[in-house]
Amino acid sequence: MHTNEELKAKNVRAQKMLVWLGVGSIAMFFGAFTSAYMVLQADHFWVLHDLPTMFGVSTIVIAFSSLSMWMATRCIKQGNTAGLKRWLSVTLLLGLAFTATQYKGWEELNEGGKFVVGHINDLTGQYGKDYLILMKGQPMLFHDGHYFRPDDIGYEKPMDDRINGTFNVSSSFLFILSGLHIAHLAGGLIYLIVLLFNAKRGRYSATAHLGVDLGAIYWHFLDILWIYLFLFLTFIR
Repeated sequence: MHTNEELKAKNVRAQKMLVWLGVGSIAMFFGAFTSAYMVLQADHFWVLHDLPTMFGVSTIVIAFSSLSMWMATRCIKQGNTAGLKRWLSVTLLLGLAFTATQYKGWEELNEGGKFVVGHINDLTGQYGKDYLILMKGQPMLFHDGHYFRPDDIGYEKPMDDRINGTFNVSSSFLFILSGLHIAHLAGGLIYLIVLLFNAKRGRYSATAHLGVDLGAIYWHFLDILWIYLFLFLTFIR
């Protein structure tokens, strides 16, 4: 016969395990997308360009949101319910700020002719400075407004007919990865609102804060996931 304390501890472990299984599944999902990204990069025309500056701001914002979530967890473990509410509110605001900076990053991409569904010939800016087009991993040559194979140093056979109308897969993947992360973040934001509502109703204490712990696991995961995506897109691109 299990005691109430043993049953409670078993329930806590089970719920935490479910959350870890969930974040593990999400990690595998994004791992599949980043693997596909690398495969396509090697086999297709690929646009190489810098990430939007606002994505860097996003990374800083979400890193601070992880710190504020840690503070919220620390406060409730000490029985500081006022601190819990304060830091949950800060985390929620930083999560919303992250979403806003992502949207501004999408606007930066669109201004450069990079769309969710667009073509390579939509690109604006100076070739070699604002963007490059790779062909099987090698930069294409650009001369007198025409594109040439990387090995066509004599500029004999323009490849404009193959470039024009070709989908900009690189930009599409960038939007997809960012958008999917925002979709998962939306679930975290909703859960933060629920946590804040429960905190204001006095549902949590120094000895009863499982909901906060579960939310913290998911939120820290989202933060780490975005930092991974940001570094991946920065260095793999």
